Amino acid sequence: MSTDIMSDLLFTPKSIGSVTVRNRTVFLAHETGFAEDGLPTERDAAYYKARARGGVGLIIGPSSMLVHPSASNPMYASGYDPAVVPRLEMIADACHEHGAKVFAQLQHTGAEDSGEHAMRETWAPSAVPTGFGYEMPKRMERDDIEEVKLGFAKTAEHVERGGLDGLELKAGHDGILRQFLSPKYNRREDEYGGSVENRVRIVNEIVDAIRDRVGEEFPVGIRLTLDEMEDGGYDYDYAVEVIRYLHPSIDFIDSDIATISKLYVTDAPMHAPLGYTQEYYAGARELVDVPIIAAGRINDLTKANDILEEGRADFVGMCRQLICDADTVRKVERGADDEVTHCIACNQNCLGGIHTNGHVGCIQTPRSGRETEIPHLEDVDGAASRRRILVVGGGPAGLSFAVTAAELGHDVTIREREAQLGGQSNIATRIDSRREFGDAVRNLLNRLENRDVTVETSVEVTPEDVDADRWDDVVVATGAQERPPQLPGPNVHSSWEVLRGEPVGESVIVFDENKHTGGVGVAEQLAVEGRDVSFVTTSYHPGDRLEGTNVPPFLETLYEHDVELIEHTTIIGFGDGVAQLMNVYSEEITALAADSLVVANRREPRSGIADALEARLDADSVHRIGDCVAPRFIDKAIYDGELLAREMSREVTAR
Repeated sequence: MSTDIMSDLLFTPKSIGSVTVRNRTVFLAHETGFAEDGLPTERDAAYYKARARGGVGLIIGPSSMLVHPSASNPMYASGYDPAVVPRLEMIADACHEHGAKVFAQLQHTGAEDSGEHAMRETWAPSAVPTGFGYEMPKRMERDDIEEVKLGFAKTAEHVERGGLDGLELKAGHDGILRQFLSPKYNRREDEYGGSVENRVRIVNEIVDAIRDRVGEEFPVGIRLTLDEMEDGGYDYDYAVEVIRYLHPSIDFIDSDIATISKLYVTDAPMHAPLGYTQEYYAGARELVDVPIIAAGRINDLTKANDILEEGRADFVGMCRQLICDADTVRKVERGADDEVTHCIACNQNCLGGIHTNGHVGCIQTPRSGRETEIPHLEDVDGAASRRRILVVGGGPAGLSFAVTAAELGHDVTIREREAQLGGQSNIATRIDSRREFGDAVRNLLNRLENRDVTVETSVEVTPEDVDADRWDDVVVATGAQERPPQLPGPNVHSSWEVLRGEPVGESVIVFDENKHTGGVGVAEQLAVEGRDVSFVTTSYHPGDRLEGTNVPPFLETLYEHDVELIEHTTIIGFGDGVAQLMNVYSEEITALAADSLVVANRREPRSGIADALEARLDADSVHRIGDCVAPRFIDKAIYDGELLAREMSREVTAR
């Protein structure tokens, strides 16, 4: 892709109200997990600064700025607290230093959160619980509505005083404003309910209250769900009516779809195609004269430019892509497209990271979410002396180490026993719906091509092959292997063998002892290929260790192909075409006939070569990374590789 082709629109400035944005890219609002005591932190500032430095035009954050104590969540900033102002100044200065504009997102979570944080009731337009928040909310009284309106206005004033450039109101997939708009959640019969015009009233009154505080020139927009995609919720045609009643001073519309109860649609995993929401924002674009921000699995700036060229939107919003690679815009602008690390929509460390690590991150990018701990490679001094390093294994860990070590100035050679680099990802991508997962390796391979690294495939390394005089360090990244099934029999197969092409019968039982994608993935693939599949798991549901948004698409496909799901059950025997099943709670034993049994198991490290090398060489010169240390998710492998390369270079420099 040439920047000459794209300079007309993607890298052309455009105004939102009174603010001119340097290009058409937007970093969309999302939780970061960095707030402390209700206030943004230096980690927030460093996180947003990295994206500003990376070239994005507009940053919407920090998210979300809560407007009233009745919406309490430790993940969010308390925007109504005057103490937030100097913290916002810190973020504004960090973004402005690199030329980006920054807006805040204001919201009240309403019934789509829990009152546990503040030990109080949740508020909503009507006493209607949501699928996500679950608790029965309090129907807001007039005084409550006035308090929330005042909270939006005060928070807007804090945003302006904090030096930010604008704000958006969240009436998107979660939040009280969308609940007021929705006939499902707003069943009021006063002036705030009953008709579309009445349901929009609170939004417009909030805009008036904000304008009284910040004036007409301060940009105010709205993130709007264009289809709730819930039974009883509103559809796109209703959203069109909402747009027609919106306050005339609204400066932009940031597109959204679904609700947080269907977050797997809002933040769709790789089951959904790139650009899957375009019919919604493109339709909205025809209705209004203010800028529309596109959103929905946009991870390629060529496609982003197409959206602009074809008039489907005025700005292109990216969230997960810029979490994945903060430098996406800058790389493309300078013509280094092949250096971009593309988001694969695994949702493991962006959405999943909030709940597991307590902060946002990316499986492919160790620095993402750790900007205060891990410096940009451009800011790291190269090694003072060039070391000769052999990497044994060309999976994600080995590739991550090799790319980073080579960039820091070392002489790196990779030896991989298979004919193809990629390690276990080459097995995972044999599942049709997970093929995009292979982009995590392809992204590393693209970067590898631009580094001076020697790659030798189809080479099985033995301890005797490693000459201590030739190598200063040996990095072992030999990965893991699937544990063999514990149930004997000629028609018992491991999931990896099946994905590699080992034949199975027409009727198959998949026994899931993996709990992640291993079990549901092989079951889905066999079902799609036409097998009669039964899925057996001891868990409450298939894939119970998966990040939440990945589960529903797998379940939808399994049900679509009539896969029998048998939960709370183990298999204690298989022979003569019959499996013996036992319920793990009642211990009732039943029989299930099948031609083949496929066991998706946990993994064990392939560490033999590391043990042998440590015994033969100076143990300090042998390093283990990734799954050969302990089998984990891919983010740990990539993290291990990059961090070892950084640490090794620091040690060399110190010498």
